[in-house]
Amino acid sequence: MGYEIKSLTADDAYTILHWRYAPPYDLYNLTYTEGAVMMLMVGGYYGVYENGVLLGYFCVGEDARVPGGDYSDHSFLDIGIGMAPERTGQGKGSMFFTQIQHWIEGNLQKKRYRLTVAAFNERAIRLYDKTGFREVDRFTREKDGLLFMVMTKSPC
Repeated sequence: MGYEIKSLTADDAYTILHWRYAPPYDLYNLTYTEGAVMMLMVGGYYGVYENGVLLGYFCVGEDARVPGGDYSDHSFLDIGIGMAPERTGQGKGSMFFTQIQHWIEGNLQKKRYRLTVAAFNERAIRLYDKTGFREVDRFTREKDGLLFMVMTKSPC
């Protein structure tokens, strides 16, 4: 079973901005503003749908970066993902993320990926490790002292 990936609508952007994750994942809660709706619609953001239902989203490029990290190697495409809170923790992350990677390979012609994840997020780190990503760096975000991992994946 595959997913449909396409640009986000205003309604879907509104939905994402109102998703609420339980602690400690509430770090990923976004703040609703009209500007945030526009960013999700015109930035490097895409929705992931199954049978017309929004499952999650991903972003690429600068939108996927966390301030404080070293992103000087431009040969990598930065990726960030978000899954609807009610769908997390159900073992569906591998298929979700694999479909995103296939779409990126086919549509953005990139094969080297980088992502940044909160170091406490063991669930996401297991997913990324399982799909071929390896830790290459760590940094502490200045504004709140939160530790992040940078992981990359390149073809063999």
